[in-house]
Amino acid sequence: MIYDSLENFKIYLGIHPYFKYILKYFKTYFSDAPLGKHIIYDNMIAIVSEYKLKDILEGFIECHRKYIDIQVVLNGMERIGVCNINSCKKEEYDEERDFQKLTGNVDFILLKKGYFVIFFPQDAHMPQIKNGEKADVVKKLVIKVPVVDNIK
Repeated sequence: MIYDSLENFKIYLGIHPYFKYILKYFKTYFSDAPLGKHIIYDNMIAIVSEYKLKDILEGFIECHRKYIDIQVVLNGMERIGVCNINSCKKEEYDEERDFQKLTGNVDFILLKKGYFVIFFPQDAHMPQIKNGEKADVVKKLVIKVPVVDNIK
């Protein structure tokens, strides 16, 4: 997992060959990103959504095998639970959706505007959790980047 300021994203370009396209996307479309799914490059997509944050009891831990998640809050802020998948009990993996639900204990980070988090396949995460009693609405960008083994 990487958690950092958006102004430092360029530091991480060497991690993955597609990250350079994400930097270009941030510079070109980031502030005006419309809701929905958008192809950034090849089989890498951006998903822009808006939702009401959940109470921790409504949340769940998840992970992905085929894609790396890059999450950026465009408006508002949310708590995200994080842990390593090896410390969780795993439910059945849905290959078509690249989604696996997990149960376990998490620590929390606060993702706010101007920051990003990168979740690799070993990084379990519980997104969309409210910070405090108020259930704010958040607009968030999630970029799905194929892991290097899945690049054509």
